[in-house]
Amino acid sequence: MKTLGLFDTKNRLSEICDQVARTGEPCTVTRRGKPLVRIVPAEDSGGSVWDTVEESRARYGPLTEELELPSRDPSRNRPTPF
Repeated sequence: MKTLGLFDTKNRLSEICDQVARTGEPCTVTRRGKPLVRIVPAEDSGGSVWDTVEESRARYGPLTEELELPSRDPSRNRPTPF
């Protein structure tokens, strides 16, 4: 695993992200020699949300009961005018 200081990472972030994505090797960013964060490649789900729905149905079966959502006041989240 590659380790870089925070200042160097800030100056080369795009290059480091490209390298992590390409190689799959994580990079640890340090501040004053202590590990601060880790840059890791994002997971590629490789499918659509509908694939997930089908997997859920296969695992748990179809939804058999109706869901009732509570009523919502749309004005509740709006800021008051000046």
